[in-house]
Amino acid sequence: MASWLLGAAKLLFALQTTQAAVVGTVRDGQSGEPLPGATVTLTDAERVVVADAGGRYAFAAVPPGPQHLTVRRIGYTPRTLHALVPRHGELEINVALHAVAILLRGVEVRPRIAVRGVDGEDGPAFPDRGISLAAVRNHPLLAEPDALLALGGGEVRMEPESPSGMHIRGGASDQTAYLLDGIPVFSPYHSAGTFTAWNPDALERLQLHAPASSPVLPDALSGVVSATTRTPGARFRSQGSVSTTQARATVDGPLGVAGAGYLVSLRTGFPGFIAPEREHSYLRGESGDLLMKLELGALGGRVRLLGYDSSNELDAAASAPDMDADSPDVDPRRNAFAWYSRSMGAEWDGQLGGVPVRVRGWRASAEADASWNPDDAPVTMTSEREDDGLLAVAERSTRTTTTAAGMRVRQSRTSYRVAPVNGDAPSVAWSARTLFGTAFVEHERALGSRLAAHVALSATSAAGTVYADPRASLRWTASSRLTLSGSYGRAHQFAQSLRNTESVVGSVFPMDLYVSAGTGGVPVAWSDQAIVAAEYRPADGLRFGAQAYARELGGLLLVAPSTADPFDVSAFTTGTGTARGVAVDAAASGARYGVVASYGWQRVRLVHGHSSYVPDHAASHVAEAGVIVFPSATSSIRLGVTGAMGRRATAVASALEWEACNLLDRGCEFGGSPRLATDRLGATRLPPYLRVDLGVRKHWHLRLGSRDALVAAFGTVTNVFGHRNVLTIATDPATGASAEIGMRPLAPLVVGIDWQF
Repeated sequence: MASWLLGAAKLLFALQTTQAAVVGTVRDGQSGEPLPGATVTLTDAERVVVADAGGRYAFAAVPPGPQHLTVRRIGYTPRTLHALVPRHGELEINVALHAVAILLRGVEVRPRIAVRGVDGEDGPAFPDRGISLAAVRNHPLLAEPDALLALGGGEVRMEPESPSGMHIRGGASDQTAYLLDGIPVFSPYHSAGTFTAWNPDALERLQLHAPASSPVLPDALSGVVSATTRTPGARFRSQGSVSTTQARATVDGPLGVAGAGYLVSLRTGFPGFIAPEREHSYLRGESGDLLMKLELGALGGRVRLLGYDSSNELDAAASAPDMDADSPDVDPRRNAFAWYSRSMGAEWDGQLGGVPVRVRGWRASAEADASWNPDDAPVTMTSEREDDGLLAVAERSTRTTTTAAGMRVRQSRTSYRVAPVNGDAPSVAWSARTLFGTAFVEHERALGSRLAAHVALSATSAAGTVYADPRASLRWTASSRLTLSGSYGRAHQFAQSLRNTESVVGSVFPMDLYVSAGTGGVPVAWSDQAIVAAEYRPADGLRFGAQAYARELGGLLLVAPSTADPFDVSAFTTGTGTARGVAVDAAASGARYGVVASYGWQRVRLVHGHSSYVPDHAASHVAEAGVIVFPSATSSIRLGVTGAMGRRATAVASALEWEACNLLDRGCEFGGSPRLATDRLGATRLPPYLRVDLGVRKHWHLRLGSRDALVAAFGTVTNVFGHRNVLTIATDPATGASAEIGMRPLAPLVVGIDWQF
């Protein structure tokens, strides 16, 4: 048996040694260079090899006779050769392939859609919130990107269709501070179709911080919105849009010196652009904003220079037409409003002695003018604020702790004046120049692997008094998916606004009119706030958040109890306030969809003397939900739903004509000089608010030289079901008859095109 096996093995070996080998090299037919990775196949024998780095291939023990040899490589025309393989020896077949353009089927790779809450970027710890500009662009409730409106929902409220500031956890609009690359900006609002006075194309990210977050932030009772402009690219970039509400353009690029780069952004709005010339009630005016930034390496660190300017000018009919009259006369008087905001600053961050240090200096100013023409007492108003400041912060970190300490020095000059149109002595005149000095320290420490604590203390000296603000928070990472937190913070605010936030005029004049606190009878406002929160992320691309808050406020400057006009014209009232609320929000995203939803309940009450009222921004229930779907890589559909219940308003004791900006009515209408019924503050209950919006967008890729350009067309229809929403109630003082002032009807809100390359 063994001898039989040995004989068979010898016979098989002999047969193999008589078979030939097929070898060769695969080369480029034009250059002669080897083609590694070419696939060589003996199709009849069903054998395949791959050419090595030198383009060489080899088949051993090939049966003799005719064979077919096929050679392939991506980007080259395949070749098939006929070969007659000898019984023994080596057959060399060298093959030259010729390059050919091959159309390959596209491979589509889709990341998750960026939406607020799951936009794939690190942000502030919940309940603070952040949002990238990619998520702003995908926000399903926005017809066009708007950075501040994208932060709304839950505990953050904006007035529907006519936003006149941000209201955070029950606070008034002047209780929110704004930073642009760390530089203070006052009241960054436009009006009449465009809200945020920051061009979204120039921004990279926004964050909303509660007062307990850090004493490095400016003094503000409700919170601070901090925007970061985009970093200049390594090559020239351009982005912009033209629509029925605005035109904007942004460019950035390198300067080629010390890693320097620049960013220039401008935008203009045109309310009244398509309004009928003969219609007296339409708003007229213009708005615009400009931003410029320069970055470069210097002094062993990084230097950033920023300049910002915003301007707004509007005028509206001073009277509403009498619809009952047969031939109503046109009142030539106009109410005029203008407001401006300018900021410039410089920042250096680097290291001194191995310690990270940041130094920032700035000048921020705001101006406002108004000509107000009620029938009985027309007046003019001027308001100015100018702040010069310097901030220095040093930070030291270890594996488990982070400590920061610093100082902020600020000089604030404010003035406010109201005078009759007839030239008599002003009825109101305030002016103050105040120096503020703040020292602060904050410390964060890990208390084990799952628990972290943050404590901070700041002390501010103003007008001979020192105000201390303690802050503390505790964060427990219960699991990789669940985080629980609690925080407490006291905050003082050293400027307050004389704008009447209950007046419907804020729909077209949202500028806060600041006066320095602590002097001239203007109180220093304070707030104690506690927040408990939970954040749950059960899976990638899915997030839930919930929070409950309670606030006590004091030293508030209240204008509405003392005047029926849109700003203070005689005296103001001081008072206190309380705010309680809960908020939940959710976000989900996939490769073809993004979903955001939020709900907020709150109870807010302001108290003055023996009276109290609910401010008009404090609707009891507000819910928002929206979805954006990408049927293809170049198209999207948005659907957004907004609802509110428990809305309050103070009735208007005069005639008013109002129509929010829309294309159907060819513009924005605001006719009349509405004055409040001050004896019924917050007493008017408004019907529930409901709006459903539907938007579409389609983009195309174009080739401009060596650059890829993107051009898109978009459009949004608002209130698609035609629900009648009410802004306020107007009461005829002569007859006592009331009429509902409606908001935007079914209308295309905006259509336009945008681009980037």
